[in-house]
Amino acid sequence: GDFGTPVRRGRDIFGSLVAYGARWRTGANRATHISFDGDIVIDGVTVPAGDYTLYSIPEADGGTLIINGQTGQTGTRYDAEMDAARVELRRAALNENVEVFAIRVVENAAGDGGRIELRWAETVYFVPFTVG
Repeated sequence: GDFGTPVRRGRDIFGSLVAYGARWRTGANRATHISFDGDIVIDGVTVPAGDYTLYSIPEADGGTLIINGQTGQTGTRYDAEMDAARVELRRAALNENVEVFAIRVVENAAGDGGRIELRWAETVYFVPFTVG
């Protein structure tokens, strides 16, 4: 992923610095870009291989991950007509403090899927995916 890396610095993050219910550019400064080498399937939605921009709408109990087909823009420009998918984010607590915001694509051992994770503070938001 190619994304600005905001740092926690002791601040309350989700529900405070990052507002619940509002679209977030999911990083700092530039929009967050992610590439998939092959088709993936999230919540029954196929996202073709290619380059995308991630946005998210965090909520206290989950939220929405937006995978948008427009790339190269700054984090403030957003065109909903370019959305490739909007899928449900799950939220879980971490037993560690993630100081620097990180986006990870974590593949499972079988290699047929995994999760896209947004990790910051003591929180991970994630969506499971399978390989199309």
